[in-house]
Amino acid sequence: MTNALFDIGPDDEPTEGKIPSQPIRDEQIAAIREAFTSAGIDSQERRQEITQSCVVRPLASLRELSAAEAHRVLKRVKDNAAAKPRAVGASDWDLREEETWIDKL
Repeated sequence: MTNALFDIGPDDEPTEGKIPSQPIRDEQIAAIREAFTSAGIDSQERRQEITQSCVVRPLASLRELSAAEAHRVLKRVKDNAAAKPRAVGASDWDLREEETWIDKL
């Protein structure tokens, strides 16, 4: 661990305007993937949508996240999974919230 956070630049000003971000760790990537699987979110498009909504920027992969962003993504996925308990054997179709044309027949 370094004391880079406390380094003062010329004229007693911080060397950068923000705290340096740590890169995402392999354990965090594994935890995010496991959380998505546990939450029943299998679609890559849906996973990307949730991840990008946490960081408010486009991402090509989880490796582009910082450690702090990974923590936010993991928290959001776990919170969403806890908020919607899945019935045993229920599919996404069974758990849909809006009506479809089939329901209106």
